[in-house]
Amino acid sequence: MLRVFLVLLCVASFAEGFSQRLYKGIVVDSISMKNIPDVHITVKNSSRGVFASTDGSFQIYARATDTLIFTSLGYIPLLLPLLFEEEVIMILMKENVHMLPNITINATRLYPNKVINQTKAEPKKMDAIEAVMSPIDYFFWREERDRRRLAKYIRENNRTQTYRQVVLDPDVTKIMTDTYNITEEKYFALLARFNQRRADVHYYTDPDAIMEELHNFIEAALKRE
Repeated sequence: MLRVFLVLLCVASFAEGFSQRLYKGIVVDSISMKNIPDVHITVKNSSRGVFASTDGSFQIYARATDTLIFTSLGYIPLLLPLLFEEEVIMILMKENVHMLPNITINATRLYPNKVINQTKAEPKKMDAIEAVMSPIDYFFWREERDRRRLAKYIRENNRTQTYRQVVLDPDVTKIMTDTYNITEEKYFALLARFNQRRADVHYYTDPDAIMEELHNFIEAALKRE
């Protein structure tokens, strides 16, 4: 009996690996965390492919054993095996750039500029009373579903606006390249690793705290090299 169960389990796992699932996600720049529109996503060794929308989001059917290929003008192609991925994924693509020789200037360690409040208002969502009175509309009405998805994107952008202003500021790039005597290309490579490993800093609201975390990360990374 146990042998039959193990055989059935193996067959089920094998079948699941070859069954298609809908994978959803969003493609962003690995440094700026900005959404990348019109990225071409294909299933490796197949003719299936889609383009990301203007906000970088995409949907594609694939098997768990497939590999997705992400390509976009100005970015390094990215291959993503789906074997251990969730059905909702975030893709960080690295820009393919060639930097000019670095210009060194004197600067401070702290954030030198003022953070501008760029908070956007979320679209009005159906309140709790409306949801109770009309549960079918709440769960299945397409317009309401799209409104809640848009609200989620706006909420995330609002929460990370301070971080994005700091890391995208040209003055910060000059501070870091001058302090550590590195090229812009090297700094952006370190920043991409920082974005991946320190996602918690994306939600900091103190620009000086963001700068200190970035300094600490770069110092530690350069010591290990």
